Amino acid sequence: MLEPLRLDGLGRHLEERYGAEVSELGPLDLGVFRVDRRDGSRWVARVFDAGRPLAGVEEDAAILRGLERSGFPAERCAHSEPVSEFLGQGVLVTSFLEDHGPLRTGRAAALLGALLGRLHTHPGTGLRPGGAWHHLAFAGAPRDEIAAASELLEDHLPRVGVRQLGLFDRLRDEVARTDDCDDLPHAFVHPDFVPANAISTADDKLAIVDWTGAGRGPRLWSLGFLLWAAGARSLRLVDLVVSRYRRSIDLEPAELDRLEGAIRGRPVMLETWSVCAGRRELATAVEQVERAGALARDIAAAARRAFANALD
Repeated sequence: MLEPLRLDGLGRHLEERYGAEVSELGPLDLGVFRVDRRDGSRWVARVFDAGRPLAGVEEDAAILRGLERSGFPAERCAHSEPVSEFLGQGVLVTSFLEDHGPLRTGRAAALLGALLGRLHTHPGTGLRPGGAWHHLAFAGAPRDEIAAASELLEDHLPRVGVRQLGLFDRLRDEVARTDDCDDLPHAFVHPDFVPANAISTADDKLAIVDWTGAGRGPRLWSLGFLLWAAGARSLRLVDLVVSRYRRSIDLEPAELDRLEGAIRGRPVMLETWSVCAGRRELATAVEQVERAGALARDIAAAARRAFANALD
């Protein structure tokens, strides 16, 4: 498990580092804070687990600079030296993006599909391995995320009661059979290219945040989580994601064949993490994983039809 973050004095650290008074820190997510500064500007400070090397945070900043050079809509580094160390923890400061309210659901799905297709046109040559969810793996590809989930389960085993061992084995088997897609085409990927990491802009478009874990990885795993997020809400949204994604990328036959596994992968990881973090009962997690498998089949079927139909 990750170590608890040490946050006392974070505002003072930022003041000393960047020379501007901090009026307030507001939590946005685990380890992510909105930084209100007395000059009226706002930043975001991301504080990483002490076990993550500072070099990895520097790589995050380099990726953001590359996105800025290419004009990709994303958060930007807030300073020419955006990375610092605070109590042994890496800190990255980025610009705060004001959310201009939810877009229509269909428009958001279409924009995300188009943006992900655009991202995947970049081969990612020279980038670090990417695609793993950073709450499970500090760095790496989906195979590293799956390995981390398996290790987490082994660490959690002593806390499982005898009567729950059958359920535990079922969850462990689900993790073991997860397809890491590592032998499929790779590209520049973002591990969580879903609405939760998309901020609406003043011009009714989207900008993507939280590039921790981005790098070169299997594009199908990256697409799979977006299809999951869309299809869990409505299969109609799967058509919209695919229709815009395929304007940039057409999946290979092997990718189409393995869509279902890629779609169910991250939900399995999320349920595993939730159990080991004490956020989910084991029985509920196993039930959710089984439902995820059934929904993944439906989403994959809808996505294959959309790719075959060449929707506009």
